[in-house]
Amino acid sequence: MSSYDYIVVGAGSAGCVLASRLTEDPACRVLLLEAGGEDDSRLIRTPGFFAALQDTAVDWGYRTSPQLPLGGRRIFSPRGKVLGGTSSLNYMMFVRGNSRDYDNWRDLGNPGWGYSDVLPYFRRLEDCQDIEDEWHGRGGPVHVTRDPEPHPIVELYLEAAQAAGLPFNPDFNGKNQVGCGIYQRTIFNGRRWSAADAYLRPALNRPNLIVATHSFATRLLFDSGSRISGVEYFRTREVCRDIAAREVILAAGTFNSPKLLLMSGIGPADELRKVGLPVRLDLPGVGKNLRDHVAVRIGCQLSRPWSFSALSTDEKAALIAEYQRAGTGVLAGNFLQVGAFAPVSAGETWPSVQLFCSTSMPKPYPEAAPDPRHGMTFTASVNRPQSVGELALASADPLDPPVINPRYLGNPEDVQTAIAGVRWNQEILRGRAFDPVRGKGTFPSVMPKTLAELEAHVLSDATTLWHVCGTCKMGAEDSAVVDPELRLRGATGLRVVDASIMPQVVSANTNAAVMMIAEKASDLIRGRTEAS
Repeated sequence: MSSYDYIVVGAGSAGCVLASRLTEDPACRVLLLEAGGEDDSRLIRTPGFFAALQDTAVDWGYRTSPQLPLGGRRIFSPRGKVLGGTSSLNYMMFVRGNSRDYDNWRDLGNPGWGYSDVLPYFRRLEDCQDIEDEWHGRGGPVHVTRDPEPHPIVELYLEAAQAAGLPFNPDFNGKNQVGCGIYQRTIFNGRRWSAADAYLRPALNRPNLIVATHSFATRLLFDSGSRISGVEYFRTREVCRDIAAREVILAAGTFNSPKLLLMSGIGPADELRKVGLPVRLDLPGVGKNLRDHVAVRIGCQLSRPWSFSALSTDEKAALIAEYQRAGTGVLAGNFLQVGAFAPVSAGETWPSVQLFCSTSMPKPYPEAAPDPRHGMTFTASVNRPQSVGELALASADPLDPPVINPRYLGNPEDVQTAIAGVRWNQEILRGRAFDPVRGKGTFPSVMPKTLAELEAHVLSDATTLWHVCGTCKMGAEDSAVVDPELRLRGATGLRVVDASIMPQVVSANTNAAVMMIAEKASDLIRGRTEAS
């Protein structure tokens, strides 16, 4: 048994930030535990291969319970099990969210989390390559870029979206979010730039940082009172127990952080007793408040050979060779260059839907093989879903995956918002700009027109964008799990620092927000009051 100042559980987007920032103090010893292994796969390094990482050794491979509104489908929900966590297998989108998202967090009882409070942390983490203004940072560890080789579809999309009524927006991460524009992403010099690249790798040579891969945390340790004092974990077929003199920090993600709390007897007392676990702390909110973005797709064939997945073996080999030789070409990007944030009612400045355009035909379901036809997919995401789910233990065995029930589209308001998003995408898809390249085949094969048809398509196609959050939400009410300084309520010695603390999901992809949360948390832990 060894002792450290801090034990961080999870080397994902948040854990990498924490390990780096806390060990800036050479007197502070940090143990970083990661259940997965090294992030040295070429599939991780190559941006265009992100889909090939799902359901592999670097992915927890979670599935939800059957979702009744979605016809009983179980939805695939990948989570990173590797250094860098989900930032090592996500789509590399860098979108912060709307300023009102964070002001809403503050107004829900979380002082210090308004947009003016968190903007300095976004600026601190960012090395923005193409914009330098009051909204962006330069010189931070996270390289934020746009694709230097715009796909031909980008110009067509922007023309069609503007014709549909969406103004051009040069910067989704600036003052205004509404409109169509080109997405920023975490790709640098043609390779994925994960949180491990940005934060962890530069810190690995510090003697005060110990990184233990293949270390599966099973429960938290307590001292004689209510203080959490350490972590028990499996490593190389051994049971290890280490002590944190200052704090244990859970950064294991929206599914695994609440699971570890529950396995340790912290959570709803009746649920813990149901699986035969002793109750250490009756905390009803653990595992509740599960939030996620729901996405619905439409698409069509293209008359041009613009989809990588539909190319011949020889054509793909040539592009792979180009990437390996020069780090350029389509594999140096993420196939998601352009999109929009759109309102569902007139004058809406806090847009209700996010739109994406990708250069491939939709797959019938996420795990399916790529469609062999050249095409494009338009995806609409519900930004602020009203449906709320939960996570629970399947048993007292730490190796059993949790029961995940997001209750997708359980609230009728989410269905109507999704329909509005599909209508936006239909209007853009019909735009005259696409006339020269639009093919005959569509997804679905018969485009929905009536309200009943649109609702049926939403329920049959809806899936996740993998932006799960909220299961250890911060706040002051009884249902909160952590306070606004991310300390566990009802005990000492532990904080939660990851997407699970979000009281509500941000109106965007979540990776940028998670790194911001960890940057701010590193200052809270060190007793600093603002980003510097």
